[in-house]
Amino acid sequence: MSESNNTRNGDEGAAEHALREGLRAPTLSAEAMQRIRAAAQQEWRAAHPPEPENAPVRAPARPRWLSLAVAASVAILAGVVGWNAMLGDAANSGAVVGQLARFEAPGIVESRFLRNDPVLDEGASLHAGQTLDVRGDSLITLAGGGNLRVARASTFEVVAANAVKLDHGELYVDIPPGSRGSDRFMVVTPAGEFRHVGTQFAVAIVNGMTRLRVREGSVLWHATEGDSTVNAGTEVVIDRNRTVTRRPIATTGREWAWAESMAPDIEIENRPLQEFLVWFSRETGRKLVLADDAARNHTATILMHGNVHGLTAMEALTAVMSATTLRFELPEGVIRVSSARESTSPPT
Repeated sequence: MSESNNTRNGDEGAAEHALREGLRAPTLSAEAMQRIRAAAQQEWRAAHPPEPENAPVRAPARPRWLSLAVAASVAILAGVVGWNAMLGDAANSGAVVGQLARFEAPGIVESRFLRNDPVLDEGASLHAGQTLDVRGDSLITLAGGGNLRVARASTFEVVAANAVKLDHGELYVDIPPGSRGSDRFMVVTPAGEFRHVGTQFAVAIVNGMTRLRVREGSVLWHATEGDSTVNAGTEVVIDRNRTVTRRPIATTGREWAWAESMAPDIEIENRPLQEFLVWFSRETGRKLVLADDAARNHTATILMHGNVHGLTAMEALTAVMSATTLRFELPEGVIRVSSARESTSPPT
């Protein structure tokens, strides 16, 4: 039995749909524009008092209000450039949280209050002090180990080398057990701080509500009301009134599809098949079951060749397993690998 890739369906709830909407660049308010016009008109009147009735006719002079407007525009632009330069200096001097490994169009930009903020290049370092607008799903390799995946239509700030603050949208943290030692990566939200304990988890802010989903391991939740631990297979929603709702959640399914699509590539050349199967198991939240002795022996001794770069986890599984004599099944929450000679009796 096989299973097709999960896709984002059009029946997502309103909150999930809002989470995926594109970002819009901020513009000046109507009140701000009116104040600018009024100031310009006042300057023009002060510079052009009414002419006497019998005053001689003079050649038209260059309107001073135009000079004033140009000067004001230059001053505003200089202020913006100066502010951005200050932000750039702060960012460059900040600690590095990681590097941008991959992104989908239209990419990820550093918010600098300009309409045409530059799109960051692949490999760009992300520093403390930066605010990032994520226009396309993005993968960030964390400097201390693990990775961060950020969904499109999200905004987050880099707080420190081991912390980010989510303003809105959704992000997914993947930190394998033991990869960061005592350095606990943290996501800051209005509902508190979420710290990893060798885990995979997703945090989202939707319509003022904060949502935590833990896929693997556990998360330490530090809030004003106290500390608690949230274990794998649990969803926690904190609303605007700080009301907390907990419920079980599956570790597989379409809720995780966008994060799976941004999984880091795995190198398979001359590596044992078992390494790939363990990777697939973590990336899809499925339990790996080797059904018989032959399957256990083959997965440990078969060496893979080639690469699966650019393929989804499901596509990579099909490509890798087609080069072996083993077969796989995908019952709910499990990847089951067996030899061709195995009986059809159900696993124990």
